Amino acid sequence: MFTAAHKGRARILVLDDEREMGAFLVDLLTDEGYSAEAFQRGGDILASLEKNSADLLITDLVMEGMKGMEVLRLAKQRDPHLAVVMITAFGTIESAVEAMRSGAFYYLTKPFKGADLLFLVGKALEEKHLRTEIQRLQREVEGHYHFDQLIGKSAVMHEVFDLVERVKDSPVNILLTGESGTGKDVLARTLHYQSSRRHAPFVPVNCAAIPEQLLESELFGYVRGAFTDARKDKKGLFVEADGGTLFLDEVGELPFPLQAKLLRVIEDKEIRPLGATKGEKVDVRLIAATNRDLRGAVAHSDFRQDLFYRLSVVDIHLPSLRERPEDLPLLIQHFVTRSAMPTQVRRLSAEALRLLLNYPWPGNVRELENSIERALVLCRGEEITPADLPPHLTMHSKPTASGLQDSLVRRRALAEVEQEYILLALEFTEGKKKEAADLLGIDRKTLYRKLEEYGKTDVRQSDVG
Repeated sequence: MFTAAHKGRARILVLDDEREMGAFLVDLLTDEGYSAEAFQRGGDILASLEKNSADLLITDLVMEGMKGMEVLRLAKQRDPHLAVVMITAFGTIESAVEAMRSGAFYYLTKPFKGADLLFLVGKALEEKHLRTEIQRLQREVEGHYHFDQLIGKSAVMHEVFDLVERVKDSPVNILLTGESGTGKDVLARTLHYQSSRRHAPFVPVNCAAIPEQLLESELFGYVRGAFTDARKDKKGLFVEADGGTLFLDEVGELPFPLQAKLLRVIEDKEIRPLGATKGEKVDVRLIAATNRDLRGAVAHSDFRQDLFYRLSVVDIHLPSLRERPEDLPLLIQHFVTRSAMPTQVRRLSAEALRLLLNYPWPGNVRELENSIERALVLCRGEEITPADLPPHLTMHSKPTASGLQDSLVRRRALAEVEQEYILLALEFTEGKKKEAADLLGIDRKTLYRKLEEYGKTDVRQSDVG
């Protein structure tokens, strides 16, 4: 809503070759609380726009020298977001249509009442404010779902990043697989907001959350009279996502009858609402996600093979945290520093870090984020302690079996595993050897000796006192 505070910040330019008319409009606007300035020549007002932006331009149509229509076009070239109201004593339907096509907000004929002009000014500024706010929110969303927000340095995550970068602007359908909580939703949104479709809608739908009898009408829509309660037409989610992305989360739960209809939409690029007699073309990029083994479901005839291949033109697998333990320190630090909550927390205690690093994280990144958020809320000082963490984390204080079993299968030497663990602790503590030693449960002399054995004495020593 355009408030009184916004009025004081709004800059309005008035162009009329009649000095008295310009002065009248400036007085009218300033009395209403706006900042207004009058000009008599189009070149002068365009020069002013070059130096300082304005929110609204009120211009006469017929003037000596540069005409109002030319001023409108040149002003909109300089600032496409500038709101423009045109006034004239020689109004015609043709000139009104031309003005609106050239970007004018409204076309007002003389004589007019001051209240009518002020009403239009308020509406024009309110629309400009809303458009600006929408663009700000769009940029904020695009920034939030940037590739930089995908945290990880492990080899498996680098494979994911490389694949995502290559397919972000491709129109092909993408299937995201991985356990629950690995970040499939975030990756789907990132793919959309970093693609050429970013300015079109991103429409998510959880196929497991909507009852089977309602899901078809949600996806494809319906026309009035299609069934008893269909009192008016309803657009489906495919139409809502036209030009953008439709994200089918938990696609493995899609009822079998709907799988055939979804396949038809993918093949024909056309949807037919319930009760409609003809189809409607749609341009939608599909991103689907599942934590199920869809290949296994196909083998057991629980999921259509032809639909599976249509959805998985590109298959991106998001690994579990157990598959990328080296990313844990980065993720923990990211969630601590990213918190929007007012908090004094600056670090985690060595024991709290050990608990977080040794826990198997069955809920993956989502569980880790929730655990850090809980700790930030409960922590009373600058340091998160084990008491601030969820109680079940203390039950897994030993290194995860899966990681050790993997090392045994790969026949890694004990010294290699030990070296990797020590260097991981140093990386997490940003080279602070005292904190790393506390985290590892050894003294600094032992840590220094180990580093000498590994030939890693050049590791940054930011805390050697």
